[in-house]
Amino acid sequence: MVTKSVTRGSLALILMSSLLFGCSMDQSELKKERGTGLAYSEYFKGYDGLDEREDVTYYKPVQLDEADTSLPEVVRSRVHELNPDKLPFNVDEEKAYLVTSKDKDGKLRNQVQISYIGKDEYEQPEAFLIISITDSDKDPLASFAGTDKVDTVGNEFKKEQLTEDVPIYQQILTTDSALIYKYYEETEKGIATVGTSANEFYTYYKGHIYHIGYWIDRDKKDENMQETMLQLVREYILSPHE
Repeated sequence: MVTKSVTRGSLALILMSSLLFGCSMDQSELKKERGTGLAYSEYFKGYDGLDEREDVTYYKPVQLDEADTSLPEVVRSRVHELNPDKLPFNVDEEKAYLVTSKDKDGKLRNQVQISYIGKDEYEQPEAFLIISITDSDKDPLASFAGTDKVDTVGNEFKKEQLTEDVPIYQQILTTDSALIYKYYEETEKGIATVGTSANEFYTYYKGHIYHIGYWIDRDKKDENMQETMLQLVREYILSPHE
């Protein structure tokens, strides 16, 4: 009887410890990976400094439906699933990536990437929506005038409103040139940083930098589709989080 009592007590203690320290245990369960490069906005890097991070650590991505239990609590609250049926392409892959680093002031930064990928018959990406969320205690847009009508290579640049007081900027591919859009991708060798072209959104909301890119069939990229994607992005950012 004494043995059973001790065993039950030990199990109760283990369970209580798991509940109390679940956040740190979650992060330790993420597997570190080799990786190269950083994902950031080419247009806004001079304002947010996300291209100057050091001590970068990459983690193996998880399926999006596992993000609630796998990602650290500090970033988990900003991650949720978007209904893939609302996207203008078939989604074949849904993953969540975590990359941690330190900025030039030595402060820890967590960057989460949510990937919705559509693939062709050769399993190569042919359409995507990539949502990058990086924590920041400073608003990089506080010093941004926001008066440009085109970006640095001539593509359309628009200021929209995320909320009444918060702007969101939209870069729309209207020429044959494009600023490099970067995102993380899992490969056999670890985490790679892919450089491609994309339509982009950028905003700062409640302590987080949101940088979002999408690529779809050129035939679908009309004004109605641009408005549809803007509404989807608004919906994601403004959705209630626990």
